[in-house]
Parts: sequence; C-alpha cells; structure tokens
Amino acid sequence: MDSNYKRSLARLRAIRVAAGLTLRQVEIKSRGKWKAVVVGSYERGTRHLSLMRAVELCDFYGADLSELGAARNENEDFRAILDLKRLALARNLPDDLSRTISRLAGRITSMRGDLNGEVLSIRRQDLENLQFLTDMTRSELIGALRLRELLLQGERLK
Repeated sequence: MDSNYKRSLARLRAIRVAAGLTLRQVEIKSRGKWKAVVVGSYERGTRHLSLMRAVELCDFYGADLSELGAARNENEDFRAILDLKRLALARNLPDDLSRTISRLAGRITSMRGDLNGEVLSIRRQDLENLQFLTDMTRSELIGALRLRELLLQGERLK
C-alpha cells in the first residue's frame, strides 16, 4: 500500500476522533449509512476507499477533503494557549479527556508557579505528555482540543 494513502487513512481516523465519534457512533449518527465495520476497514486500509466515498465521509464529519491529503510533519513544534476557564467548565463533564487535560494543566501551572488561572502556554513536552496519557496522536489530540474549544491559539512553528 502506498505510504501517502496510508497517511491519508490515518488522517481519516484522526478526523473522526477529532469529531468526537467512535465507529459505533458514526453508524448511529448516520442512521446506518456508514457501518462501523466499513469505516473501520477504510481506516485500517483493508477496504478500498474511493474518492467519492472519501468526499461523502469528510462531508459527514464536517471536514474538508483537503485534510486527508495535507502533508503535516508530526515532528514540528506546536505552540498553543489553553483556555483554563473553559477547561474548568469542561472538567465537570463526563469526559475522560477533559479531566485528563485538566489534571495535567493543574500540575503544569503548579510546577511553573503560574497561577493566574486564565490561560496556560502548552509546550512541546506538555503536548507529548498529553499524547502519552491519552494514547492519541498529536493531530488527534490537537483536533480534540479544538473540538472542545479549549485552544485560544494554536499554530505550527516554521
């Protein structure tokens, strides 16, 4: 299988995860149009994904098709500003990811002595720690942070 195609399939999974959907939820939300087993097969590359189906699936996720082909370097540094006020609200939701982010953000602010309580600069190492704790790729994690509107600023550094 072509390595670019594999990367596109990995991004397809990242887009789904960033949308906050499990494979089962995709099937339910689509009222059976997108079967969990089929979408999972697309993501693993065990089933061919046609361009038309890729367009339809991206539309379903609310993503642009160009996200599948965007060549992003996972090793680039990432700078982000986390909204701690919004995170405090999300901490009370039954969402393991928000609680994990909240715990790590509390530890970071305590260690840095930065107790203003409004924002937190997320450094490369902080992001790597979050990736480890959540078992998510960098793009999945950033997508999840954006989906929850926890990022005030986030950009790739050149």
